[in-house]
Amino acid sequence: MSAALEALKRAGVAVPELPDKLFFTIREVSEICGVEPHVLRYWESEFRQHIRPVKKSGNRRFYRKRDVYAILQIKYLLHELKFTIKGAKRVMQSGEWLEVVERNDVRARLVRVRNELAEALRLLS
Repeated sequence: MSAALEALKRAGVAVPELPDKLFFTIREVSEICGVEPHVLRYWESEFRQHIRPVKKSGNRRFYRKRDVYAILQIKYLLHELKFTIKGAKRVMQSGEWLEVVERNDVRARLVRVRNELAEALRLLS
């Protein structure tokens, strides 16, 4: 199992089972990741170090599994953790992805505990 896949699963991201093939079209990746093709092309331009599809005849893009996992990581940072593009770039380039996910998990647990305590206080009053 790749490090990116392991990190995604630790973060609680629902990672679909990828078919056993080398390359995926932009349409397939769009369906797997739940992101429109134009967004994938934009992210490709912003996250050049992490998303590097192979371009073949007619400038068609073919993504590898590592590209799909990177897209899922970026989607998690942008959509779930509400990072900006700049912040997500910084996290991806620094390799602090796991630390950010773990920090967010702790923060989410603290918010849940605080809400439960507030509810308990309300019931006792």
